[in-house]
Amino acid sequence: MTKLWSRVVFVGYLVAGLAATPAVHAEETKEEPGRPRVLVVPPAAIGEVSAVQLKRIGKGVADQLKTSSVFDVVTDKDKVAQKTDGKKNAPKTSAASKRIDAADAVRQEGMNLQTEGKWKDALDKFGDAVSLYEKAYLELQDYGNLASAYTGAGVAAFYAGRPAAEVAHWFEQGIGILPTLVIDRRKQDKALLELFDKTHEQMEKMPKLSLAIDGPTTDGVEAYVDGVKVGALPAKANELVPGVHYAQIHGEGFVPWGAIVHIRGKDAKVTAKVAAIKVEEKKVEVPVTVDSLADCARFGGFHLPVCKGPSPKLARQVGANFFVFSAIKLDRFNRPTLHAFVMDTGDLLTVSVKPQELAADLGDLNKKMADLEADVSKAVENFPKARAMQKTPAAWSTK
Repeated sequence: MTKLWSRVVFVGYLVAGLAATPAVHAEETKEEPGRPRVLVVPPAAIGEVSAVQLKRIGKGVADQLKTSSVFDVVTDKDKVAQKTDGKKNAPKTSAASKRIDAADAVRQEGMNLQTEGKWKDALDKFGDAVSLYEKAYLELQDYGNLASAYTGAGVAAFYAGRPAAEVAHWFEQGIGILPTLVIDRRKQDKALLELFDKTHEQMEKMPKLSLAIDGPTTDGVEAYVDGVKVGALPAKANELVPGVHYAQIHGEGFVPWGAIVHIRGKDAKVTAKVAAIKVEEKKVEVPVTVDSLADCARFGGFHLPVCKGPSPKLARQVGANFFVFSAIKLDRFNRPTLHAFVMDTGDLLTVSVKPQELAADLGDLNKKMADLEADVSKAVENFPKARAMQKTPAAWSTK
């Protein structure tokens, strides 16, 4: 979301029981980046104020404040603009997935070093790739890449002058999870090919074992052994050679589960834990309107819960940091005075601006509204917290 000023100003009309009061529509407001947003609340009546006076003065306030060069006027129909951020909205990458990507890259580095004849360095890279794949086995799908890393390590170990037992061990690891494993036989040392073939033959002659994965049958959940799907739970993989094998279960909406199993001499069994991914329910906030602030201007209770209670919710809804309230009171000559107030929705503090005394026939409405705009703009630009009200303004006094 485009970062607004230090605060957002929202101006809209607070309807004081007058459904006929005109609303300011979002499409009428031209917002500029970095400008505050203001909601102008329609004026309330203090005493005997006619509906015509409320309507005319309310429209004058709204129309004038919309021309402000300091802030943008919005309504309770507006929503805070959300700027799409591809990085923020992209699915989160798990630690295991990152390890797998890193393992693929490191394995490729090992293969490149092999072509350059840098066998010791290649062995180190393949060893690192194996370690990364093994740590990420829960989400590893292509176990052929792990088998390839084992084989690459075996070939690199042979040409780096390592003992035959170490070379054979690398080959055993790869063949154990991928019995059809082969190596590139072109331009290879005869002794290396013989060692690989001998290891393969010995493992083929070993008694085959099974690995059972127990667990509740669950729609959408499948079991895997060494990356090969063996079916829904409970499941079993047969014809496995003794050694290390990887059991997994996967299913959309379920937490990945797995186990590293060492099979030696007899069949093995593990019990899978099936757990659904917990999805946090987002709390739906019911939209509010300026009507919820009606009592603020009607009774002048800007410092009371009746006003401070709904204000933060409406401010969040539209991204507002300021509300502008007003109330009209007549003197004994039927001349209206507009009392205006600006609330900082961050601190929930309210200050008054200079009252505007209008002619009985409202002939000076345009001039007075221009003066009001200047006062409101000044308060928005530099909110005078020291003047925040702690009691009901004198305009509501019955004396």
